[in-house]
Amino acid sequence: MSESIRWKNGARCAVALSFDVDGESPWIHRDPALAERPLHMGMGAYGPKTGMPRIMRVLDRYDVKVCFFIPGWIVERYPDMAREALRRGHEIGHHGYLHEKPFFLSGREEEEALLVKSLDIFQSVLGVRPRGSRSPSCDPSKHTMELLRKHGFVYHSNVMDTDLPYCHKTPYGELVELPTSWVNNDWVYFGFSAVPPVGNGIWSQEDVFEIWKEEFEGAYEEGGFFNLMGHPQVIGRPSRMRMVERLIQHILAKKDVWIAPPIEVAEHYLSQR
Repeated sequence: MSESIRWKNGARCAVALSFDVDGESPWIHRDPALAERPLHMGMGAYGPKTGMPRIMRVLDRYDVKVCFFIPGWIVERYPDMAREALRRGHEIGHHGYLHEKPFFLSGREEEEALLVKSLDIFQSVLGVRPRGSRSPSCDPSKHTMELLRKHGFVYHSNVMDTDLPYCHKTPYGELVELPTSWVNNDWVYFGFSAVPPVGNGIWSQEDVFEIWKEEFEGAYEEGGFFNLMGHPQVIGRPSRMRMVERLIQHILAKKDVWIAPPIEVAEHYLSQR
């Protein structure tokens, strides 16, 4: 059992599952000309249109609640999809406006303007204000943590320097970090585009199951935190969701694991301080 964090209900290990519902946004942000290319727009749209319903059906079977991090542009484009995730009791998180990487923005002013723009969309379309954020491509800037805390966020989930939650100190108070890792990200194994070339080929879901299962087992052994992130356009394929379902079954079979949306993990961590 980890000495630094006592997990809820005496659980040995905490697990957070999340999905970045990027849709078409990263393709358009990569190259605005791709907005006119049906191939890439279809690849992106598979996430909100087809992957999301399949993911939510699997989660419903096990009563597992997660966070869907959604760019503001996607909330505008697929409002019913986002509302359905809320209706089913899932957390909705911030993920940029058009999948912009904060590190590459011009500065603090542009980053804050895009943040406020997205928050206004969440409020007007969904009636909610996100409390957690994942920077697109896990690429925050030196301003990101301060801006998130200024605008009322509780946590951020991008940094890859450790395994357990911790806090960033900002002038506006502390912001919880829920660390992540490329090893727990579906895109590096499955994300693929032939033209323009993107990704590392398409892996077998059996290989990825073994990687994720062993990462979970390591976190469980250490009394730690397992933070898994997927992308509906990638992980939402039938074969891959069968694999995710087996992973959920494996985790639940432990009996002393706490699976919760990231906001609950962040709030519990703060309660231990």
